[in-house]
Amino acid sequence: MTRDLLKIFILAACLSGIISPAVRVDAAEANSLKALIEEARANNPELRALEQKAKAVEARATAEGAFDDPTLKVELEDLPRDRPLNISPGNAMMTRYTLSQMFPFPGKLSLKEKIALKEAVMAKAAFRGRELEVTNLVKDAYFDYAYMNESLEAIKAIKELLSIMSAAAGTRYSTGGVSQQDVIKVNAETVMLENDIITIEARKEVGAARLKNLLGRAQDSALFDSAAPDALPKKRIEFKTEEILKSALEKNPGIKMAEAEVEAGELGTRLAGKNYYPDFMVGVAPVERDGRFDTFDFMLQMNIPIWGGKYRGLFAEAEANSHAMRARLLAEKNMKLFEVKEAALMVEAAGRMMSLYETGLLPTAEISFESALKNYQSGRIDLIMLLDTQRELKKTKLGYLGAVVEYRKTVASLERLVGADF
Repeated sequence: MTRDLLKIFILAACLSGIISPAVRVDAAEANSLKALIEEARANNPELRALEQKAKAVEARATAEGAFDDPTLKVELEDLPRDRPLNISPGNAMMTRYTLSQMFPFPGKLSLKEKIALKEAVMAKAAFRGRELEVTNLVKDAYFDYAYMNESLEAIKAIKELLSIMSAAAGTRYSTGGVSQQDVIKVNAETVMLENDIITIEARKEVGAARLKNLLGRAQDSALFDSAAPDALPKKRIEFKTEEILKSALEKNPGIKMAEAEVEAGELGTRLAGKNYYPDFMVGVAPVERDGRFDTFDFMLQMNIPIWGGKYRGLFAEAEANSHAMRARLLAEKNMKLFEVKEAALMVEAAGRMMSLYETGLLPTAEISFESALKNYQSGRIDLIMLLDTQRELKKTKLGYLGAVVEYRKTVASLERLVGADF
């Protein structure tokens, strides 16, 4: 019996090592998750598509500020009737070469280029926003996988405790202290734990497949170099709500996109105002007669924007869109500040739940089980009470791991909203 008690204390120490509040995140733990995040950012197909789209929009911005290509027109005049199909400059009495270039009213091209650059900023913000979302998904999947792995370890440790309980029941049965039903009940409880292990292992494989999908890996590849991931990080983060609210306004991709839209809308209003001014076409036409260039023509062409109602409508549309974008920016800021505040409160609540497990529920469950096993071995309680404390211990340990995962996920959500990594 003394050896059984010693085994109990050793197993309790091992279980405490899994969930001890003193565990800190070391460099290996951080680097493992960091490596997965970097791999997802480099290989996730959706991110690669958005990145290339942002580059395409940025490249197009330079084209928006360039002039249209000049045009060249060749006119052959006074072709002889006897050779009408011989169309060449040497067969005509006079050949006119007209080279022309369109010049938009000053300021139009620069405004178009600036609008395109703002669209490039929006495309980059969209890419950054999705990058943060993928990072958050990787963290969620990683924490779920690590939770399943540690849950397996915890249940296997509980199974070892059941083997001690089975030995104690067998000892009491051999001495006539209890009926054979106690041994049968302990063995049945062990079978139930085997069922839990099968379920968790299946969920663990699903989590691994989810991670591989996010990383852009083949499903038949190995997820980790070793069989198990690093332990769930249990260290708390520290932050000031006022500071992260300010940071969200500066870094959140959704807000960045809305700000760029506002600036593009204001530029679009200015561009619409330029419609009241004409565009110009300038051309020069050297004239060839009898093989000699002896004269040239000059041409100036412009449109006459006399249909004021049309341009007033376009300007009013651009102005209304600009006002709408400003309202959207305000709404986006208000929504993001609310979401950050909500996430910060959830992080604090999840941290308090972890503390509740660490300082109250876990120690109580462990002490209760140890006491119940001693009392069962001495015959002061029956097996039902011992099994109840064992089940409560398992429930509490898994509940704590669940609280750790919930804390890490709420932190990841807060990081996504703020646009930073804590």
